Amino acid sequence: MALLENYHSFDTAQVVPAGESTSEEWTYPPYSGHYDGEYIWGRGSEDDKSNLIAMLTAIDCLLACDFVPDRTVIVSVGFDEEGGAEQSYGARCLAETLLERYGKDGIELIFDEGIAGIENRFGTDFALPATAEKGYIDVAVTVNVPGGHSSTPPDHTAIGFLAQIIRLIEDHPFQSQLVRNNPTLTYLRQAALYAKQMPEDLREAILGAQSSERLLEYMDSDRERRAMIRTSTAVDVIQGGDKVNSLPENASVLVNHRIAIQDSVQAVKSHYVDLLAPWAQERGFKLHAFGEKAQCENNNVTRPGNNTADCGDLTLSAHYELESSPVSCAEDARFRLLAGTIKGVFGDDVVVAPELLTGNTDTRYYWDLSPQIYRMSPWRASHDPRGTRMHTVDERMPIKGLMEMVHFYHEFIRVVDEVPVQNPRDIQKQTRHESMI
Repeated sequence: MALLENYHSFDTAQVVPAGESTSEEWTYPPYSGHYDGEYIWGRGSEDDKSNLIAMLTAIDCLLACDFVPDRTVIVSVGFDEEGGAEQSYGARCLAETLLERYGKDGIELIFDEGIAGIENRFGTDFALPATAEKGYIDVAVTVNVPGGHSSTPPDHTAIGFLAQIIRLIEDHPFQSQLVRNNPTLTYLRQAALYAKQMPEDLREAILGAQSSERLLEYMDSDRERRAMIRTSTAVDVIQGGDKVNSLPENASVLVNHRIAIQDSVQAVKSHYVDLLAPWAQERGFKLHAFGEKAQCENNNVTRPGNNTADCGDLTLSAHYELESSPVSCAEDARFRLLAGTIKGVFGDDVVVAPELLTGNTDTRYYWDLSPQIYRMSPWRASHDPRGTRMHTVDERMPIKGLMEMVHFYHEFIRVVDEVPVQNPRDIQKQTRHESMI
């Protein structure tokens, strides 16, 4: 059936705003799309207009050469990925339509944006398509206490109490773990086998045992690596106080967490309850924890609506919940198609290994459409020695990187189309059988 013959690639047409407060800091106006002969400057030039334009350019080139694919190639372009809306009207609606049309696992593979996919590590070029991404939750912590005049303040205002809580949260991070189904472990093993300049003690630690203290020490020593094996904690938004001579009656903080493979939404909530219940009890606060969803044996934890304690109320609530994604297989025929295309475009010396994406993409809405989802921006990060500046001032895209992406999409569509069509569900069964053998 035609619905089983599909290659699906999608992107987003939306970009994050370029704030007016930083408009004068840009080398070129943020929405000018200025090309200086080496870089394209402007908001979205790297994230993620470049992928979208490269994909459409590649398809345009194929059509100009009278290329007619045997498979159906689906290009889905959302428009609200950067908004972070729980109810997306872009990718979510597109995914619902595709699921209705093709059914569960009805698409052979999906390719979406990701990090700059070709990086030099340990003196070796690695291509790093993400085969999974972390989960997500925003936790709001709100302190409510009696107000009053600032001339006769208590020892701690609502903001003062909240400051204690923030320090408690930051001083108690989640545990780092490198579990077997984390794609990062597969990458590390590939690096240990093929990297030219990896320290020998680290190489031995990786090939020896995944629980090695040396390996965890290496991963924890850098924040980028640490994010691969730990649920992250970022205190991002704080609110409280209206006037300098008025005691604030409430103060709140919004904390962002990207949930590690080994954790869950419930694990994050339990972490907060276990951490803050003793604090609340010691200070006479009544803790309202996540409505009816939180489970805690502490007698001072209640659901909203109960009488408050003498000091005030401490309320925990979740503002968006997403479990970590399924992990796509990095050993089946479809991943080999991807790896072969990467080597054909970037060179045989490139080592292709799966990785975990620490951010989130619109693929969250497409999990039911295919067991094989890859996330990668196919260009060499070394083309911009300054490093990425996506989402900030002077975002830019090297023209060489953009041309590499056009080349990749052009070749990937052709490579996938040349492979005999097979039911994705049958491939999934075959892969499971091969794994058992």
